[in-house]
Amino acid sequence: MGVPANRVQLEASAVRGFHRFDEAIEAIPVGERDDPFPDPGRDRDIRDLVNHLHAWHVLLLGWLDAERAGKTPAYPADGYTWAALDALNHDLRDRYRDRLSLADSRERLRASHLAVLTRIESLDDDELFEPARRDWLGGPLAEPVHECLGGHYAWALEALDAARA
Repeated sequence: MGVPANRVQLEASAVRGFHRFDEAIEAIPVGERDDPFPDPGRDRDIRDLVNHLHAWHVLLLGWLDAERAGKTPAYPADGYTWAALDALNHDLRDRYRDRLSLADSRERLRASHLAVLTRIESLDDDELFEPARRDWLGGPLAEPVHECLGGHYAWALEALDAARA
């Protein structure tokens, strides 16, 4: 599915995707939630998936904060280009692989999810969908918002399902 066509659809996709991912974790027996994935790639377990989603929320909020302060956001992140996305994702995995339990990581994800939704609610459709509005972005803000929310949750759910198959 592509990027939703308006803010309401963008938010609905995010909320729906978050709940599906969260419900998928809830459906896993508690005693199995910390198990490593059988064929780990970058993400070694559920906690890595949860932390990955949170890390991209932090990046998105950082882009919005920088823009609000009149600065050009580091996009995708300081020291990284999109060509180095794998390296960025590995760095984010290691940066957010802290001592938090899976339950605490999920709470942190829930909080960052709500923080991003709150920021998005303050933007109108023109701010989100006008492609020429942000030179640093090269397209509409709705694209990375969707990729950090609804699109990312769909990816995480697929990754979780594949790891548990």
